[in-house]
Amino acid sequence: SKTGTRQGLISLEECGAIVTEGSGHSRLHRFNHDYYLAPQIKALFGAESVRFEKMIDAVRLSAGEQTPDLSSLFVYGSVARGEDRLGSDLDIGLVARQEVLAGIVEKVRENLRQSSRSLGFSPSVVGLDLDDVSRLDRDRDPWWNSVLEDAIVLQGARPEDLAARVRERADG
Repeated sequence: SKTGTRQGLISLEECGAIVTEGSGHSRLHRFNHDYYLAPQIKALFGAESVRFEKMIDAVRLSAGEQTPDLSSLFVYGSVARGEDRLGSDLDIGLVARQEVLAGIVEKVRENLRQSSRSLGFSPSVVGLDLDDVSRLDRDRDPWWNSVLEDAIVLQGARPEDLAARVRERADG
């Protein structure tokens, strides 16, 4: 909330962690690099960056040997937009042929169990087949449109490229 943010900023300023410039509605806040805990705070942010890279690597490797059957593996949602909060799921999408889709989704979920526990994230895996991609694209589904905007592709084709291929096959 606005009030909670303001109170947090006041507390950070009072302890010296941030420096505030300006007045009224034109106040800017920046990290105080001279703050006595600055090296530890920087290390914490560095560790979080490494953790994020490990999470992405875990997702990338989660399909294992199913790679030839996988058309696309991507992260989307609040994490992909950089708007995640404590407790946000890591939204993972994958596209595969209908006959192998369920098995790949289960394999990805299974392969992420250990890394999600050790790295502290909650994977939410959604599997789509090409018929799903076609329908969502044709219907201009709002969820699908947000996926197209957010997607960070880890393996295979971009979701919008798959949709275009499906449209071409239907037209051709």
